[in-house]
Amino acid sequence: MRGYRLTVALSFALVLAVPIQATAFVPRAGSTVIVTEQIRDDLYVAGGTVEVTGEVDGDVVAAGGTVTLSGPATGGILVSGGNVTIRGSVGRSIRAAAGTLAVGGRIGTDAVLAGGNVNVERGAEVGRDLVVAAGSVQVSARVHRNAYLTGGSVTIAGTIDGNVEAQADEVVLLPTARINGSLRYSSRRPIEIQPGAQVTGQVTRVARPSRSRSMLNPASRFGFRFAGRVIEAIWLLVIGFIMVAVAPRAVHRVKDRVGGRFGMSLLTGFVLAVVVPFAVILLLVTFIGIPVALVVMFLYFATLYPGQVFVTAWLGEAIVRRLGGRQGAVSPYLTYALGVLVLMILVALPFVGWLFRLLAICTGFGALWAAIWSARVRGMQPAPPAV
Repeated sequence: MRGYRLTVALSFALVLAVPIQATAFVPRAGSTVIVTEQIRDDLYVAGGTVEVTGEVDGDVVAAGGTVTLSGPATGGILVSGGNVTIRGSVGRSIRAAAGTLAVGGRIGTDAVLAGGNVNVERGAEVGRDLVVAAGSVQVSARVHRNAYLTGGSVTIAGTIDGNVEAQADEVVLLPTARINGSLRYSSRRPIEIQPGAQVTGQVTRVARPSRSRSMLNPASRFGFRFAGRVIEAIWLLVIGFIMVAVAPRAVHRVKDRVGGRFGMSLLTGFVLAVVVPFAVILLLVTFIGIPVALVVMFLYFATLYPGQVFVTAWLGEAIVRRLGGRQGAVSPYLTYALGVLVLMILVALPFVGWLFRLLAICTGFGALWAAIWSARVRGMQPAPPAV
């Protein structure tokens, strides 16, 4: 654990490049991370499987394949993952995105949720507004103000004290639904209000936002998306091939860090991606900090997106090994091209593609800067005395 904390702290120092005071937090990372004790600080956690049952007296920032947050948190929650479950009480707001997302418990202020399937469960309570964008949206909770819901299908079974705005292919009010304000919706078919459902205000169907005829054509939309993926794949191939040709050992070291320390790389990249812009704003306040801020932002943008190169290299190598190929027997360029192909397929998946993109960017970004810092630390160590 001491090594994990050191890696995160050193990555901050490297990117910020100035001696500014950082906000305290507790980092946890690994393939499986379970937090049962009480945390008297903000908690930053990442891993393949993450489970937090202890109380957190602060904010929770989490990312992983499967994330379960059942302990209470006095602050807010920012979480991203494949399968995310939040059932502990939250003092402030929730910002969550996942392939499958379930939210229960009491939320102090707002909840902003996105994913493939989002379920705001019965018994949950949102102190202010609820905002959801997903392929499938199910709201069975109580929302004390307004709800803004967008998805392929939207189903309401709970109580909304304010107004509801819904945009979906299908909108359904179950018998337990109670809307104490008005309901505005946009859908391909009329709303289904089942017997027992109640809406105090007006129910208004509005037209969908107008688009050009070409954008409404599914074939045209597919063509734009396909062309974009091809251009991005070519761009990643060019960047990766140049890096493999110029610095093969460096690419190999960072790629190995992605595979060997995936959770820590994801956590480090996630923290840096969130914190660095705020640090730049602080630097811009003082005149002397402006040049440093410009350098930091240049490094930030120059390494954030290209960090995916190391994740794609790791993906390609993992697939070659799974197919029975021996390390070194396959050209690194062919291996990398295979990784780019797999990544493009993953990010093109509906509703969850953006999640794979986020994981690739944060993991590659974190692994790169952690490797740079490790190399710098090794270079600063004194050489052993000559015998």
